[in-house]
Amino acid sequence: MIRQIFIGKPLHWLVCALLIPVGYIAGNAVFHVTNFVMWASVLFGLTFVMIITFWLTSHKGDQLTRDPIPDEDEVKLREYVD
Repeated sequence: MIRQIFIGKPLHWLVCALLIPVGYIAGNAVFHVTNFVMWASVLFGLTFVMIITFWLTSHKGDQLTRDPIPDEDEVKLREYVD
């Protein structure tokens, strides 16, 4: 039951859980106002790390979203058929 709610690997959820406090601390320290360049750099860096981690640890065929992502070729084929 719980696996239906939390789709994805435990490592993905752990990365998210580790990044949330960093964002909270940056928000509390008002970095987006006092030091915008540093805040934006950290935000983009953490997002990059998160995407790369998900990409490297996910295999083809893993369910990462609730709804299936359609194949672009299949969508193009359906446009011609319909």
